[in-house]
Amino acid sequence: MEQVFLNGKLIPAAQAKIDIDDSSFLYGIGLFETMRAVGGRVFRLDDHLNRLTASASALSILNTYTVGRIAEAIDQVLRANGLSDARLRLTLTGGALC
Repeated sequence: MEQVFLNGKLIPAAQAKIDIDDSSFLYGIGLFETMRAVGGRVFRLDDHLNRLTASASALSILNTYTVGRIAEAIDQVLRANGLSDARLRLTLTGGALC
């Protein structure tokens, strides 16, 4: 069963849901980074995570995760799904506006 990282934990992909009030769903307030892992390592991971952090700041999107925690979550997702070569997408939303 495919696993994803959502709101701080690994869960089955089939259970992954966003709230109907989420600003990304309602207004497109969010950002994403797409990355490629080869041999279990993401190419230029630091560049991706630094860009994600800078973009979140520029768009005033609260990011409660450290770069280290995001890197750890990426490793967890790769391991949980038995992947060494993969394309990954990180999505950060503005969360619920209510």
